[in-house]
Amino acid sequence: MKNRNNIFKILFVAIIFICAPRVAHAQRVSVSTNALSWANLGTINLEGSVSVSKHFTVLAGAKYNPWKLRTKSQYVLINQQTTGYVGAKYWPWHVYSGWWIGAKAQFQNFTEAGLFSENMVKGNALGAGISAGYSIMIGSHVNIDFGIGGWGGRVLKYDLYTNHYDNEKISSGAKNFVFIDNVIVAIAYIF
Repeated sequence: MKNRNNIFKILFVAIIFICAPRVAHAQRVSVSTNALSWANLGTINLEGSVSVSKHFTVLAGAKYNPWKLRTKSQYVLINQQTTGYVGAKYWPWHVYSGWWIGAKAQFQNFTEAGLFSENMVKGNALGAGISAGYSIMIGSHVNIDFGIGGWGGRVLKYDLYTNHYDNEKISSGAKNFVFIDNVIVAIAYIF
């Protein structure tokens, strides 16, 4: 039994010494924010990614918007959201440079009013998305990413109200959806 434990320890150390230089070389980290999301009524957003090979990165991100925008005519625009997602990107040339395609799983809690109608809708959605884009290296640590992405899935529960201040419920339920959710002009810092 003691010999078996020693063999496992030796194998474990050998695997680490063999793999460590490759893993350490591929461990590049990126943090980015999408300027167009900030322009969407001040939606705070941040995405972090880690390269796991020459062609793949894994990522996690979040968006948050707690604001209500009132116009001079007292018209209210609401695009509140708390969104979290995880995913991966494939880079044909090498990570953080050139073209990329991505996939993600996403959850969103949202409240919208005044954007497309006076009605207010609140709900939760769960789904998956795809995106594609191009990353331009403008410095040794800074990139600008351009892209577009969409997602689809299920609104698990929604409540539709006549407007944002009456809270008179019109309907509620669940439904499927597909739409473009991300136009990307992002600034990325690569460590």
